[in-house]
Amino acid sequence: MNNTHRPIVRCCRRPINILLATLALFMASSWDGAQAQTNPLNFAGDFRLRHERTTRQETGARPDIRDPRNREVVRFRFGMNKKINGLFNFGARLATGSPDDPNTTDITLGDFVNDLTISLDRVYMELAYKNLFFTGGKFANPFRTTELVWDGDVNPQGFGASYTFSGSKKIIPKLTGVYYVVDEQTSNPDSYMLGGQMQFVMNPSSDLSLTLAGAYYDYSIKSLTNANSGDFQSNFLTPDGKAYLSDFDLLDAIATIDYRGFGERYPVRLVGDFVKNHGAVLEENEGFSVDLYIGKVSKKNDWRLQYGYALAENDAVLAAFSHDNTTLATNYEQHTLGLDYVVVENTTLNVTLYHYRRHDIKSPNSFENDFFSRLRMNALVNF
Repeated sequence: MNNTHRPIVRCCRRPINILLATLALFMASSWDGAQAQTNPLNFAGDFRLRHERTTRQETGARPDIRDPRNREVVRFRFGMNKKINGLFNFGARLATGSPDDPNTTDITLGDFVNDLTISLDRVYMELAYKNLFFTGGKFANPFRTTELVWDGDVNPQGFGASYTFSGSKKIIPKLTGVYYVVDEQTSNPDSYMLGGQMQFVMNPSSDLSLTLAGAYYDYSIKSLTNANSGDFQSNFLTPDGKAYLSDFDLLDAIATIDYRGFGERYPVRLVGDFVKNHGAVLEENEGFSVDLYIGKVSKKNDWRLQYGYALAENDAVLAAFSHDNTTLATNYEQHTLGLDYVVVENTTLNVTLYHYRRHDIKSPNSFENDFFSRLRMNALVNF
């Protein structure tokens, strides 16, 4: 969901208490010397500070004038995991952001210095046995994705599994499946998604890799009772506004080319994504994106340049879980230009420009047919 209009609210202490109690339990169980040494409790986190400027976003004094918006944004994430008996792995993560918005962990500073919201955005148990992997709870998205279909902050809840097939090192197949609980209700039908993806990683040479992934996501959205405006945004609704006009049966194809022939510091990656919603009622059901990356961001003085172009029609994807980088989750065309630079170890500076507009405008004289621009300047620290 788009986080543009999310205000700061009071801090939620219950998730913190839950995580602290969990940490205490696992730390207590780790005092047994040999067990603690072989299966330590691992911690990781990051903090990001952002200045963002969006042109003509807020409505001005006249209908055809929009004033710029400047805002300061922070993000904080802190997680832990612990392996159990060499077979299971338990993990949990706290993150800023509204608990009602799965697409973002960002918090806008302001609102008379109210405290920041923090919640439990991941809690999961994993099982890894040979080539089989299984996870349950609220976990990181196991599919190979781009932000055309899945925002990077969305963590599915339900169950997921994958199996990596043994075979040639030059071709590695992998099958992934997920049962995603979208909305469970006591007195109304549940909403859920069944999804599967087949992936092939091919390594024809030491300098070249090719990854092909095909996925099918079958949503069954029975009710919008617990949804809000951010969950459907520009998806078409029925005349009474109580249901999606379309079903969402997404066929998603992704191709990634990695080339390392220009040296260790200058890898090149090209990613293409095409999605079509076979459950759409109208013909506005397709989207695609192409992204080019040059360089990497792992060591001091590393840099990476990105350029991307994307187009998505109104019902090409489910807006509730697609990207929130701009004010448009569907029905847009967008150019993205980004630059990352590693100042010192674990500290990265980033500048990203989004240049975008609505793809389909019902009124040809609407000012919304013009391009908008959003500039983000980020400082990120990992620990």
